[in-house]
Amino acid sequence: QNRQVPIQNLADTISGYFVPTVVILSIVTFMIWYALVQSGAIPPSLLPDGESPATFSLLFGIAVLVVSCPCSLGLATPTAIMVGTGVGAKHGVLMKGGETLQSASRVDAIVFDKTGTLTKGKPTVTDFSVVVTDEDFWDDIVGQTPGFALSGESTTTEECLLWLLGSLERNSEHLLATAIVEYVEEKLMRAVDEHDSATEKTRAESLAFAQPTNFVALTGRGASATIVRGVDVSVGNRAFCEVQNLEVNQTVEDSMQRLERQGKTAIVAAVNGTVVLVMGIADELKPDASASVLYLKERLGVDVWMVTGDNRRTARAIARQLQLPSDRVIAEALPAAKVGKVEELQAQGRVVAMVGDGVNDSPALVQADVGLSMGTGAQIAAEASDMVLVRGNVTDVCTALDLSQTIFRRIQLNFLWSLLYNCLGIPLAAGVFYPMFHTRL
Repeated sequence: QNRQVPIQNLADTISGYFVPTVVILSIVTFMIWYALVQSGAIPPSLLPDGESPATFSLLFGIAVLVVSCPCSLGLATPTAIMVGTGVGAKHGVLMKGGETLQSASRVDAIVFDKTGTLTKGKPTVTDFSVVVTDEDFWDDIVGQTPGFALSGESTTTEECLLWLLGSLERNSEHLLATAIVEYVEEKLMRAVDEHDSATEKTRAESLAFAQPTNFVALTGRGASATIVRGVDVSVGNRAFCEVQNLEVNQTVEDSMQRLERQGKTAIVAAVNGTVVLVMGIADELKPDASASVLYLKERLGVDVWMVTGDNRRTARAIARQLQLPSDRVIAEALPAAKVGKVEELQAQGRVVAMVGDGVNDSPALVQADVGLSMGTGAQIAAEASDMVLVRGNVTDVCTALDLSQTIFRRIQLNFLWSLLYNCLGIPLAAGVFYPMFHTRL
């Protein structure tokens, strides 16, 4: 409420002229009535008993001052904002400034980040398919990882691969990396328990990941590092394979396409430049995502876009669940693409809202006319946004926009009533009907 709504500037300007105008009208009213009485245009019989012409005329001037209400113009905006922001807070929508309401009430295009915004943000590994089974290849890799063993037992190919993945991805903060680490830890812990009834100390020793060197992360693509001497591991998406010049054979391609058609993110892992694994990672849509997108399109008339780092096939599968046309989906997008899409829509004269939850969404949240962040996301996203959706529900986006439109309509209605009151009240106070009804305010 400390940040002024642009429409309030109009009210302040009107109020600045209103007060001196009313004072002038009051003086003019006095002078006209006094002149009418003195000239005989108003018969003395119309004057109340005991009143002199000066008193009679002065009361009309005073009535104009009393009836006029410049404060109604000044209060039209802050009162509506105060009530509206309170209602928003009760529904989990925190608004940082009054000007946000005016912008949000005019939003006609909205850009959604996918992961953590439209989806639950809790991706899980659903598919784990080793595509290289050559024993000589794996014997050589296992032989170079002496720091890993399950309670003295021989290490299997899958266990060695899991350990390598965990050692690499534990250094990344990406949601997909977190999902891989959780999957690895669960699988290795289960393997430890199956080998023997290991103590907690034995379990910790068995699950001790290596500290990789030469770690390189490509935003929105993947990561690579040297886990132990002679063993380089790379994990990433389809675009990452192109950047790393990894050869994707037909078996790997078929597996990736199958996962992408299911709306899953296909991730490959390579050891020493050879693709050895295809993983499928799924992040379920939030239960209210589809209905909210439909409401935004049909009820509020907003043009809805989705931006994701997923490949086009996966993005289209998610779009079908959201009932979004494929031309409203930006796939394989880096963080800069989100800002670019917002700028593109703004260049078309659109009022754009951006909805995100992560650090990489922050530039787009700042660029957008209205930035909405999920309260369940990163703190920096909340700092960069204009509204914070505390509960992280997609329906709260609808609530925020709908509430903004309602509040702004209320502000406009307040202005209308204020102007109507003053436009009707001041002439009545000035006595325009006194000659007919012999009654004054």
